[in-house]
Amino acid sequence: MNIYMYDKKTLEYLGTKEADKDPEETKTQGHFVPLVPACATLIEPPQYGENEIPVFEENSWVIYPDLRTNFRKINSDLSVEKILTIGNQEGALIVSKDIADAVSVNPELFKITNNKVVPKSSAEIEQEKYNSRKNEFEREFFETSLGWIRRKVRMKDGAIKDFLSDLLLQIKAGIEMGQDVRIITYKLPDFSEESTTESLESLQEKKPATLNFVKECLNQIVKDFGE
Repeated sequence: MNIYMYDKKTLEYLGTKEADKDPEETKTQGHFVPLVPACATLIEPPQYGENEIPVFEENSWVIYPDLRTNFRKINSDLSVEKILTIGNQEGALIVSKDIADAVSVNPELFKITNNKVVPKSSAEIEQEKYNSRKNEFEREFFETSLGWIRRKVRMKDGAIKDFLSDLLLQIKAGIEMGQDVRIITYKLPDFSEESTTESLESLQEKKPATLNFVKECLNQIVKDFGE
């Protein structure tokens, strides 16, 4: 005779084993009486399929969905979360474990559309790369009428200077003294390709600084503080 084990907390079916004899009851009744421990029953669970589990409720078995092994939750930020409970996951976005694994490795290749996780098209991926490169460039440079200026400038001695806070006043003073002050400007890159040190250097131009240029830089400082 078999007994059927279930979990103390979740009441889910754990497995089957052969029942031991209850010595006292078997002796008293004169025939084999199984020993049924806590969290066990003599009631056989019904057949159940993959992603299902019998749960022992109110002295009977009820079949519940069990998505814990083969499925995962996906959050709105495309982070992956294990499913820890039995039953339907109301309000959650559920995907197969294979898709969840792919999202975990490369979340930037997926998106959520109509409450479904779907791969982005190649055009979408390239557009996002383009936008990311453009945004990164605009964080490191600011635009003037002479061209784009790198915010952090490496000097000949290897020191890194902030163009606006460390160099601008010197440039202004030189112009006012009648010096030919030339600065390195940059043309706008092609953001459809990854920028390299060499490709940025190819966009460099040396141009004479003017007081109007200095005014543009001062306006940029005001703009930075306002952002």
